[in-house]
Amino acid sequence: MNSMKQIIDVFSDALGKSKFDGSKVSMVSDILFSPEAVKKLGVDYFHTTRGSALPFATGLKLGNLDLKVLVPIGDLLTIGGNHFIHSARGNMDLVVVYLNHFIYKRVGGEKAPAFNPRISLYPGYEEPFNIPHLAKSFGAEYVARWTVLHTRELADSIAEAMQKRGFSVIEVISPGVDYFLENRSGDELFNFAEYYYKNSEIRNEADTKEVDIGPEKKIVVGKFVDRERETFIDSYNRQLAHAIGDKFGEYK
Repeated sequence: MNSMKQIIDVFSDALGKSKFDGSKVSMVSDILFSPEAVKKLGVDYFHTTRGSALPFATGLKLGNLDLKVLVPIGDLLTIGGNHFIHSARGNMDLVVVYLNHFIYKRVGGEKAPAFNPRISLYPGYEEPFNIPHLAKSFGAEYVARWTVLHTRELADSIAEAMQKRGFSVIEVISPGVDYFLENRSGDELFNFAEYYYKNSEIRNEADTKEVDIGPEKKIVVGKFVDRERETFIDSYNRQLAHAIGDKFGEYK
């Protein structure tokens, strides 16, 4: 199993379902996808340094409000945590697809904040973050979680999130390729993904406070939040129009 290729295939499916023109879609990521795989999507792709995908994507969106910006991201809460908070708080029009591998081996050997100590061979001591609950609390309009083998549901969620005007977060539970492939074959990696899939349960509209991932619990997946909030651009235009009056030119 190549989970990175599988994610690209899901994005391809989601783009088809969304009906968006590829020239109006850009992808920003701190994950080094294969250039050949990304090229098949037919969208502009920008690779950033670890943890910098969200500010780069924000700048891209502000530079062209007609763009729909997708952000497949591998470092949502270690280096990039503060960017996540403020992107959600401002309700910036971005679709974040967070690939949660539970570990970032190449970032100084540290565990990811969403890492669960029962997932790794080596123990961790802190409680893991509950990503969907954080996303909702910070202000995301759309929040969902699926495993990497929920390919149809994941593609549907991405396509649905692309119709939103604000900040969307979709967590994807998947094996960490760099970590697990060192000691496991492709079949064993697939079995690990299958373990996530078989030990999950779909609970749409579940209270995000109750979807934390624990060693003796099913992984709760589904769509948890779908709401409307004033977007960053709407708030900007409203407040400056009020402060400046007729002299203000709407940002568009």
